[in-house]
Amino acid sequence: MKKTILIVLLSAFLVSAMAVPALAQDLEVGVQVGDWFKYETKVTQWESEMEFLPPDFFGPLTLAENQTNYILYTVTDITPVAGGNNVTFTVTYNWKNGSVTEGTYVETVSTANQQIFMIGANMEEGDMVSDTFDFLGMGFFDYPPRYLNASIDREYLDETRDTNVCEYYIEIFGTPYTYTNMWDKATGMRAYYENHGDVPESMWSQAYTYTVVWQLVDSSVEGLVIPDLTGPVMVLTLIAVTIPIVLHKRKTLKH
Repeated sequence: MKKTILIVLLSAFLVSAMAVPALAQDLEVGVQVGDWFKYETKVTQWESEMEFLPPDFFGPLTLAENQTNYILYTVTDITPVAGGNNVTFTVTYNWKNGSVTEGTYVETVSTANQQIFMIGANMEEGDMVSDTFDFLGMGFFDYPPRYLNASIDREYLDETRDTNVCEYYIEIFGTPYTYTNMWDKATGMRAYYENHGDVPESMWSQAYTYTVVWQLVDSSVEGLVIPDLTGPVMVLTLIAVTIPIVLHKRKTLKH
């Protein structure tokens, strides 16, 4: 069943409905139409008195992140726009119940991009991947800019590839979140993503603690195939090269 949906990836709650920064840096697109990227994703930690993702859940997780065998992103269009390029993907969800669904996702390759599922190709350590923006567009909190704080060698099945890393910690309305983002340098595509949050009880839900992981496991791009042991090796490498950067900035509310 095909349907067009706006996929907000892992940030349906954390980075949605926000104003786009006024200035955006043009970045190189490292993919072409026809390229595909296959991901496995899983919620590796869920601690709460409530069931996993109840029907009225409002938060940073989706069922697709724990009930799919894989999610396949295929590039179908690349269109220049002001300040960057829009890359359109057909997203195929292969569900554990045997069904397959499709959606459409558009990623803007620009520093105005708040999702950063994909970044510019051939970026360097210290480069900004996402500019600051007003979280929720309500003037309560400025989401800080995010920068590449490491570049590492990542082992794939047949070769070693340059990989860009952005690790950071942030508090949003008193809730702490930590992020590890890794992108293949040549393509700018997500290679690994981990998000951990310790969310207190709120008007939307009971308290819960979670960790979710995405990993690129296969691709039409030569060399982008992940061996089974890459995960542990990668984690050890990250520990050795970088410490999460604390990014925390609040606006003073006007009375």
